Amino acid sequence: METIPTQTDTAPSVQTPSTRTGRATRTHRRTGIKQTILQVLLWSVLAGCTVIGAANALALRQYPALSLRYEAPISGDIAYEARLYAIEQGGEDSFWPTFWHERQAQFSAEYSGTAAGCILYSGEASLVWQAAYLSGYAPGVTDSAGCAVSSGLAWVLWGSADVLGKTVEVDGEARIIRGVFEGENPLALLAYADEDKTQSYSAVELSGGPSSPARDDVESFAVSSGLGQPDYILMGTPSFLASVIAVLPVLVLAFYGAALLTGRIKKRSRTLWRIGMLCLLLCIAISLSAFLDALPDWLIPTRWSDFSFWSALMEQIGNDLREYLAIAPCLRDVTYSMLLWKQAGITFLTAALALLICFLSRGRLRREASLSHSTPILNPVSDWHAMLKKGGG
Repeated sequence: METIPTQTDTAPSVQTPSTRTGRATRTHRRTGIKQTILQVLLWSVLAGCTVIGAANALALRQYPALSLRYEAPISGDIAYEARLYAIEQGGEDSFWPTFWHERQAQFSAEYSGTAAGCILYSGEASLVWQAAYLSGYAPGVTDSAGCAVSSGLAWVLWGSADVLGKTVEVDGEARIIRGVFEGENPLALLAYADEDKTQSYSAVELSGGPSSPARDDVESFAVSSGLGQPDYILMGTPSFLASVIAVLPVLVLAFYGAALLTGRIKKRSRTLWRIGMLCLLLCIAISLSAFLDALPDWLIPTRWSDFSFWSALMEQIGNDLREYLAIAPCLRDVTYSMLLWKQAGITFLTAALALLICFLSRGRLRREASLSHSTPILNPVSDWHAMLKKGGG
């Protein structure tokens, strides 16, 4: 018996507006979950890069801001006279020099020996080599019999880093190990007392002086103290620039987030938006003076309308960077350069992540807005009537 198709069997499936809306909502929800996971991952990586960048910037700030380099050696007599001049000047704005020179030396222990780098210094060890000490400390300013060695050199000579109090010969001169600092490369720090005139030096680190010393202040001290005009003056500009660019990606995100927040507040309540903008302007006005106090004097013009100041500032920064690149690098300069390149890479990655987060957030907000505008208002009666009409047609 032939089966007669009924209206129910042949009626096509009807997609009501509520069905289409439900599918669009589910698709949007799945997309939102995926984007949320991606944004959490991006924010986590961004936070990690920001922390690493801040730590690297702090490590760069530990390096001295004023370093003088001489191609001709500074004799012990000239170094001694320069210290006498610093003492005569006195006062809080007076510079105090620390002298140092880097060379290769032969190290001999009880059962082994090796050639390694050696930094001879007279003054503050922390200005010459920035390191974390595993044990002991650096020889003091009057300790001409002590030295500090890296953990790498200790392992080469003794097979252990527990070497405090041991004696090592450096080019035939006996030295007592006062401290062991972190470092895979074999290196030693040898101190000489202020009154020792037997050594010559090629670099000078200046401590003290004005709160924000200018290049003219440094040159004046070098010439007046008898050291002569330095061949190179390193003013610490790379460290300052590295610290500045480290916070730029975070500021981009902060301004973008503030713009989104103020936009949403403005849509809901213009009165609340006005109050929020007033509070924001007050906070900026209060923090502006603290921000200007934190800047070095050479970055602040005497008159903001002096446009020649900004061109001279750019020229000064360019000269400082070129002078840093022109010096014959010592081991300390190589370590400093590695930190600078690391900071540049971290900043580039952080900026890329910040821009990607802003782009994804902008796209998500646009999709949410389009979905809210395209979602129809559901009417169960009219939907059921349309379904019966299509089915009966």
